[in-house]
Amino acid sequence: MTLLLTAAALAARKQALTDPEALGGLAGSLQRELHAALDVAVPDGKSRLTRSGGRCPACTVLLSFDPRQPLAHTCPSCGLVYREREHHEWWLMNSHLWTAEQCTRAAVLGYLLDDEVAARRADEILIAYADRYLQWPNRDNALGPTRPFFSTYLESIWLLHLSVALDLRETAAPSLRSTLGSRVRDRLIEPSARLIASFDEGRSNRQVWHAAALLAASRLLGDATRRARAALSLVTLLRDGLHTDGSWYEGENYHLFAHRGLLSAVTLAEQAAVELPGYLLQRFEAGFAVPFRTVLPDGSFPARRDSQYGVTLRQYRTADWIECGLARHDTPELRSALAFLYADWTPPGDTGRRASTADAERNQPGVRLTRADCSWRALLLARLDLPPLDGAEPRSELLEGQGLAIFRRDGGRFWVGLDYGDPGAGHGHPDRLNLVIATRFARWLDDVGTGSYTAPTLSWYRSSMAHNAPVVNGMDQGAARGVLIAYDERDDAGWVSASFTEPHSGVRFVRTVVVTRDHVLDELTWTAAHPVVVDVPMQVQMLNTDDDRWAPFQPNTTQDDRLGDAVARELDAGEVVLLTLRGIPSPTMSVGDTDASVFVTGVHSQSAATLWCAATIGPPAGQPHGLTSLRQQGLRGRSTRVIAAPTSVTSIGTAGGVDVVAADGSITRHQRTSSGWQVVLERGTQRSTLLLGGLRPPPAARFTPVVVAPARRSVTPGPDATLEFALGEAHYRPTEESWSEAGEPTAVVSVRHRTGRIDVAVQVSLHRPTRVAAPCDVNPLDNELADVNSDGVQLHWRSAVSGSWIGALAVPAAPEVRLAAVAGALDGLQVASLQPPRGADGFGLRFTLPWPDASLPFEFDCCINERPAGRERRRGQLVLSGANGESAYLRGARQGPDRAITVLLDQPAS
Repeated sequence: MTLLLTAAALAARKQALTDPEALGGLAGSLQRELHAALDVAVPDGKSRLTRSGGRCPACTVLLSFDPRQPLAHTCPSCGLVYREREHHEWWLMNSHLWTAEQCTRAAVLGYLLDDEVAARRADEILIAYADRYLQWPNRDNALGPTRPFFSTYLESIWLLHLSVALDLRETAAPSLRSTLGSRVRDRLIEPSARLIASFDEGRSNRQVWHAAALLAASRLLGDATRRARAALSLVTLLRDGLHTDGSWYEGENYHLFAHRGLLSAVTLAEQAAVELPGYLLQRFEAGFAVPFRTVLPDGSFPARRDSQYGVTLRQYRTADWIECGLARHDTPELRSALAFLYADWTPPGDTGRRASTADAERNQPGVRLTRADCSWRALLLARLDLPPLDGAEPRSELLEGQGLAIFRRDGGRFWVGLDYGDPGAGHGHPDRLNLVIATRFARWLDDVGTGSYTAPTLSWYRSSMAHNAPVVNGMDQGAARGVLIAYDERDDAGWVSASFTEPHSGVRFVRTVVVTRDHVLDELTWTAAHPVVVDVPMQVQMLNTDDDRWAPFQPNTTQDDRLGDAVARELDAGEVVLLTLRGIPSPTMSVGDTDASVFVTGVHSQSAATLWCAATIGPPAGQPHGLTSLRQQGLRGRSTRVIAAPTSVTSIGTAGGVDVVAADGSITRHQRTSSGWQVVLERGTQRSTLLLGGLRPPPAARFTPVVVAPARRSVTPGPDATLEFALGEAHYRPTEESWSEAGEPTAVVSVRHRTGRIDVAVQVSLHRPTRVAAPCDVNPLDNELADVNSDGVQLHWRSAVSGSWIGALAVPAAPEVRLAAVAGALDGLQVASLQPPRGADGFGLRFTLPWPDASLPFEFDCCINERPAGRERRRGQLVLSGANGESAYLRGARQGPDRAITVLLDQPAS
């Protein structure tokens, strides 16, 4: 059996590699690295996720990973060395992944080069992991069941590498199947595959790796049922995860991660004779070129959504992936991509391959790459000889599948992008109609992606205010897809227009961006059914706020705690103000003596408006930055920005359209027309007119299914009018243990309406002593409230005062209940302890809510957290509205209103 190649193809590859120069000397470079690390011990222990583990507290950057240093971890920025337990436990994650990749590399070299030392190294690692795997606890995980790690997808990557290694070792020495192979299957492959298969994550990027690992393991185990399920998951991921343009729905960062997993999964499926639909394979093949269609002028990919910031595509693993893509389907785009990656203008340096942690990303500064820098995967799957690699000048792009329009000027050194489409699901950001502008040396309008998932600053990076996208009433946008209205691109100018209806407020926005050779025109219009406040933020620092028209200002947004030193000035209707702004220098390029991040913007508002600016957080691990926003109020609005280099534009007029006067005296007149957008260039006596069209037909009306609301319950009148809900197995959201394995916790939730108030009583039977966590101001594990990891109750309801969805978390501490707000103001909520159910271990809490209007229904939900002794994270939750097959991972103290129970109130008891 061979998992990634047929036996004949594997033998042919072995024969070809007798030439030491084959594949650019890749085999030799891998062999030298492997032999230099033979003495590194196989790690022992379970890794652990904590808020600070693996990061420098001062610089907030990831600590360097050295497989030889389990107890000393160096910050690559400041050089400090850390020895605390949490850093070792993060090191364990990296070390397990590094060791699994070493195992695969050793097995590949053992077979292809007849390297007996490498073969013994692979066997040593497989035996060590087979003997230790079941000794590690499947407990206290952050995302899914796992033994060596804290998230299931990491175990999937690890298992995939070990499965490939075992397959190659048995191919090289068939006698190993009854000895080493049997031992590894029984103690490692089978129990790990069973655990991974128990946690299906739908269309998540993590599920890609689950599917790949299960395809590999099921073939080794001869498990046809599990293989069929993994193949079905792969088809679903190809269909629902990839857009028609080949891009992964969660943005470039997750595209690179998910598509590498798809490469493994598709290759495994093909070798297992799994028939994949042709149109889905075409999407998959198109995905190899997608990151190069969106790459920024400085050679990094946009930090859209949950992307890491400033990551250059010149990573060895990216070259490896493109090499494998070119072997599958030779296209000019992939040749150009490799030409970019193998260009010699970048200085040489450490690629990071020696410390590679399998397919979990550790991004390095971009360095010069060659074929010899690729991985074991390219050694097996890449072409032996490359075709001519001809670079191509980057061009403008429209990726309609994901909804991203990109304009490039000046040979690709100027980049403008409007992100209007797919919101990106869980890793998406509330940033529809986000505008990004970049030059080779600076980001004028930037998207700085996301920081650490365990840091409190995550809420800023995932807010609408942290993007160049419209904001209503200071609140984050709801998740919805924008619609393309028009797109056209010509030699001298191009435009894109797209709409987005914000689902919470119903405000409809239309953003139109026109890109010429020397300036960008950005127009935003909006309409609302009720008066609203609309901000158009730009992630820039204003440089001219030193006159007396600026006064202290309170932004009143959900991110005010991240905004400092705010000031504002009023604009009259129709006024044009010319601002000097500073963006962010490129994180990957040297600017030199000029400040390329400074540019000018002419701002015009059709109605009276407020222009305000504030200090903000900059890029992760970067310098503080600034935000400048135009605020309008009312039922509708229109604003225009003209953005250009400081020496390109001298003035802006708005009579009947927008006139942009350039430094050479030429005038560009912009005007919307019934058929598109008109651009008239006047230079002296010469006049030229360009009509931009490309209008799209209105989208077809979609069938909207009728959603049946949760059953409404009505309290009957009388002094004992109490509505009771019994919670049991169907209400339990587990983590690693099922409801029965957790001791069958149950609860009774009672609702009673009295004059002016509602009482919600929660009595919990745990069949074990109640465990109340010690008070903790900062959760050491992540950025959730610490008390989610205690026995306690979350109550969520719609306020009778504000109409907002409110959340509270209560813990039955003595002598007083510990109470924390989860979302919104608690509106006079009171909490008291109750006796636990008679004859059972557990606890009780009573919540009393003021309810002045009995005509309003009571919408609420309730989650009961339970954490026994011996754990640091909660084991599971009883959920009033039902578990619905969900797990308790990553939910924190959140529970939305979409499944709320609605209680219709009758006459209250006195």
